[in-house]
Amino acid sequence: MAKVLVVEDERVVAEDIQSKLEKLGYAVCAVASSGEKAIQKTKETHPDLVLMDIVLKGKMDGIEAAKLIRIQFNIPIVYLTAHADKKTLQRAKVTEPYGYILKPYESRELHTTIEMALYKHEMEKKLRESEQWLATTLKSIGDGIIATDTKGVITFVNPVAESLTGWSQKEAVGTPLEDIFNTIKEETGEHAENLVTKVIRKGSSVGPVTKILLISRDGSTLVIESSATPITDDTGTIIGVVVAFRDITERKQAEEALQESEEKFRGIAERNFDVIYELDLEGCITYVSPAIERIAGYIPKEMLGNPIQDYVLQPEIPSADYALAIIREGETLEGFHMEIVKKDGSLASVEVNASPIIKEGTIVGSQGVVRDITQRKRAEMQLKSLFEASRLINSTMDMKQIYKFISDSVQELVGFENFIIFLVSKDKISMYPAYTSENVKDLVKGLAFSYSEGLIGHCIKTREPVLFESARREEGEPLTAKEMRSQIAVPLIVENECLGVLHISKSVASAYDQKDVEVLKPLSEIITSAIRNSRLHDEIKRFNLELEERIKQRSKRVETLLNAKQNLQKETNWEKGLQTIVESMGKLGFDQVGVFLVDLLEKKLNFHTGKGIELPEPDASISLKRADYFGVRCVTEKKTIYVKDSRFAEGKQISESDSFAWVPIIVQNEAFAALVAGALESERIIEEEDVKDLEILAGMCAAFIDRTR
Repeated sequence: MAKVLVVEDERVVAEDIQSKLEKLGYAVCAVASSGEKAIQKTKETHPDLVLMDIVLKGKMDGIEAAKLIRIQFNIPIVYLTAHADKKTLQRAKVTEPYGYILKPYESRELHTTIEMALYKHEMEKKLRESEQWLATTLKSIGDGIIATDTKGVITFVNPVAESLTGWSQKEAVGTPLEDIFNTIKEETGEHAENLVTKVIRKGSSVGPVTKILLISRDGSTLVIESSATPITDDTGTIIGVVVAFRDITERKQAEEALQESEEKFRGIAERNFDVIYELDLEGCITYVSPAIERIAGYIPKEMLGNPIQDYVLQPEIPSADYALAIIREGETLEGFHMEIVKKDGSLASVEVNASPIIKEGTIVGSQGVVRDITQRKRAEMQLKSLFEASRLINSTMDMKQIYKFISDSVQELVGFENFIIFLVSKDKISMYPAYTSENVKDLVKGLAFSYSEGLIGHCIKTREPVLFESARREEGEPLTAKEMRSQIAVPLIVENECLGVLHISKSVASAYDQKDVEVLKPLSEIITSAIRNSRLHDEIKRFNLELEERIKQRSKRVETLLNAKQNLQKETNWEKGLQTIVESMGKLGFDQVGVFLVDLLEKKLNFHTGKGIELPEPDASISLKRADYFGVRCVTEKKTIYVKDSRFAEGKQISESDSFAWVPIIVQNEAFAALVAGALESERIIEEEDVKDLEILAGMCAAFIDRTR
């Protein structure tokens, strides 16, 4: 039940608002008549929402109070006011209200506005949590990252960028990029072009850009490699730019040192993590360092004499030829990216830096460094995929669509042949496949597993990701889980509760490694959040439907009571009046209803009239001395007797009922009669709300009897 703080300086209006809110199912935690008291009550009661009038008693009006509550407590504000002039609206807009209701208003309008405000506030909270996670991801990247808007104003700086530039996140945000990312060309000392401006102009990524010096805040310089990528929205419109850069001072120093001496060059080449190579003018390999085996799988002697084009991905051969032509013209090549084919047929992404070999003034070949950037490219792709996955997954509340987005994202990040999302059942006893890829639907259709079974059960139990290798499938054996030779299971955990498991597999051995597991961990958090949000959305939707039905039923009951009142006011016949009461009780949905009259002379409680099933005989009566009967206790003690479940009640009932209520009719402080209502065959149980309605009818009946007798 949501708690609402009502801020209204008119007591009668405040009481009316409180009554309407409680009828709508909200808890009014407090009522405040001034802005000062509203802030105090907010601090004391921690409401879920504040219903705020604008014109209040005291020095502080509702808008000022709303502003302080928003800043201090982050609680949604809905204005309920009679003022809608332009000046007031402008002031109210600044406080970012979640609703603005004008008096007079309808209860449905009040209910709809509050529900939408609560839902929007909850969704904003989830969005902030998602943004915080994404910021954490950016902070963990090894390169310096700076994000800007389209005007080049900084919106984010990660710790590596803070260290390299000397500017903290707090100082940098809101500052133009060129003030923080102060770069000059290494060769000329001229200011380098603003990367944001270049990206906006080209409409695409820029870089990597080399031969750049970064001047940090303390005046020191670093040689960096930088690149910039546009941030686009759903329509492809650029809404910002991400600048990535790294300190390559050591690499540059190493390259310069290599040129000093052939001996030193050879020694360093043999020990260098990157590949050192030499080519002749035709592009044939004359030297390659041992590091090539780590990158491409070849030992150096297998490559000597072969043209470099033999190891380049076919579509990129023209680019390789163009690069060789640039070297032959005496120019250097830095930060050239290409795909090479490894010995096992797989691909590796490399970054090539090359320069001409000049002897006696003549270019005789080229030499350079090849760096394996497969993991970096993969990390960039995975980060981009995670951003896109988060956007898509959180763009809908439809679970089928969410599962499809998840499947596509996992396929792009690590790939799979089989994909299954297992969810834990509501009773937390078993788990079941909620979504599968097409090729395993028949394998797992209709299956449910206990927590203790297999890989999935172990993953749920330990709440830790699992990387698993299973045995090879026997020849002729049908498709089973054994064919899933390489498997990853990642638990989906939210607020220390495991909702299920993401399971992927491939039929080949060693298809996954721990890096794939680490990639799926942040995605699992996005998945879990989306599942939880979707479930919350469905629960709110179901609650709204139930609430509407309750309001509808209550409206019918109120209409019945009002009709009874009007009919009794026009009625003068005593017997017809009692019949009106009986008919009204029947319309309230009870299985059996009746009126018993007190005979003071005979000291009896006599059945007079009724409607429904299992009614007493027409001449049924009970002595008023029989205190063991509920009806007798009702009229002698002059109080309502309510029994929700007759199995656990001590006493006797004139006719059988599973639950029932006796309500006395008091006329001039004497129990003149009693109303009785019971539930017998229907599933409906008499609730306290029913008893209140009976008491209203009893009051009407007492007034009618007093008037007509």
